[in-house]
Formats: sequence, C-alpha cells, structure tokens
Amino acid sequence: MQSTRFQSALAKRFAEDLVLDGKMPRTILAYQRSVGKLAQHYGTSPDKLTEQQVRDYLLLRRSQLATNSMRPVLCGIQAFYRLTAPREWKTLRAMRIPKHRGLPKVLVPQRAWELIEATSALHLRVLFRTAYTCGLRTGDVQALTIDDVDRDRMLLHVRHTKLLNERFVPLPEATLDALRSYWAAHRHPRWLFPSRESLQSIATATEHVSERTIQRGLKQVIRSLGWNETGIVPHTLRHSYATTLLEQGVNLRVLQSYLGHKNLQATEVYLHLTQHGDAKGRSIVKQWMNGPVSSEDLAPEESLSTSKPEVES
Repeated sequence: MQSTRFQSALAKRFAEDLVLDGKMPRTILAYQRSVGKLAQHYGTSPDKLTEQQVRDYLLLRRSQLATNSMRPVLCGIQAFYRLTAPREWKTLRAMRIPKHRGLPKVLVPQRAWELIEATSALHLRVLFRTAYTCGLRTGDVQALTIDDVDRDRMLLHVRHTKLLNERFVPLPEATLDALRSYWAAHRHPRWLFPSRESLQSIATATEHVSERTIQRGLKQVIRSLGWNETGIVPHTLRHSYATTLLEQGVNLRVLQSYLGHKNLQATEVYLHLTQHGDAKGRSIVKQWMNGPVSSEDLAPEESLSTSKPEVES
C-alpha cells in the first residue's frame, strides 16, 4: 500500500510529470509505488531524503530483489529525482540494472485451447481466446473497443499499446464470432470487455475490464485444470501465439509486425522456443557438413545444369 508520506500534492505532481514524460498508466503506477515504498521505509517525504539515504535504500533493495523486480524500483526513484524533485546525485546517474532476458513460458496449441475451453466465465473465455489468437498483451486486449474490429478486412486494430505503436493483426473468423456473441450479451457502446466489478449494468460500465480480474480468472482456470506448472500468466498466451506462428513458418519480420515490436531482437527470443527451425537446421548440417558432396549425392533438381538457362520473359 502506498505510504501516507507520499500522497496528495507531491504524488499528484509526480504522476503529472510522468505523463508529460510519456509514460504509460501501468508504468506510472509502478513508479509511484516504488517511490511510495521509499518514503515508507524512512517514514518521511521522499523530497526530504539525502543521497546517502537513497543510496542505502537502493543497496538494500538490490540485495532483496531479483534483477527484473529491481528495475522498476530504480527507474521510479530515478524518475522522481529527475522530474519532480531534481537532484544531481551521482548515485542515481551511475546505478544500472542489467536486463535479464529469460526465456518465456509457452503453451503448445493443444494446451492453450484446453485452457481457453476450460474457462467457464464467458467474458474471460472470449478474452483469453482473443489474446491468444491475436497475440495481444493484457493491456491491448483490455482496451479493445467496438471500433477496433475491422469486419471487412478481418483485422483487429490494436491502438492502445505498450510502446504507442499501433498495429493491425489478423482476426480469425472464430474469434470474430466469439466477440460478436459476447458483445451481443452486454452491448456496451464502447468497450468489447467492459468492467464487471461494479454493481451497475455492464452496458453502462465506465471502465474496461481490470488487469486484476484477468489475472485472478486465469489462476482459477489453472487450478480447475489441476496444472502444477508455475509461470503461466496472461502474457503466456501471447508468447504461445508467437511460438506457434514461427513453428508454422511465419516470417520473423511479419511476426514482428503482428506483435508490435519496434526492435527485431525482441521477436528473435521466440527462435529459442521453437524446435521447428532447429530440426531443419540439424537436417541441413547432417546433409552438408559431413564432408564434400559429389554431384551424384544431389537430387536431380539440385545438381548444376550444363545447359543454358532460359531467359525469363
């Protein structure tokens, strides 16, 4: 819970500064939380702390947290003392957290569909199907509106993205049918997945479905299936989508555009999760790297022709 030492005017100013700095809502909440915990640790407002206090706190948290968990802590504190309470502190300029890119967990198609079909709540079953079959992040699928569905071209317009990188992704017909059926059940004028947490009618909800609802719903499905596997989160459906497409021969650049990655390296991680390319590579190595290959070893279409090639018209 955010510390009472970091609220009201100062917290509001920090949030506004982050908006002006181009940060997304989820990032803003994470950064506010990290500064709030700093204030709570010392029992005072963060703009009253010294560099040594902040340094000691960061060293403490570095010893307690994994690399990926430490990154938002450092980034939030750095942002606060860069934007809201500017400080020229060597500690904040010098400290770096190396990126740890572990391989994500994925589900084979059979397991992904088993999870989706086992989801008893209609809104979550359609949401999980949409996330999986369109390769969406949780934030992507939460923010989908009725205007994002292009029925004529069978595309889904993903607008509210993590990196502000809008994209179109193929929309499977069965997913379109599922979206139509679910929308017909609530007919919200804007959201495809409106919030169900208030006592009001879903059709008049003022917010889209929450991330917490999605996370809790997925955990319940996993428990109902009796799966002992850990690490399955909503984002696992997106990873599974990417891996399946790669295994079926989708070009890496095309997959990059579907996923909305600005950097191809972010897409290349899925190459480590598919055995399709590896099997093909092993076959080629076995065929071509065992010594010189004579023309007799080649298939007829692979051998060199002595006749002149035809000129393409």
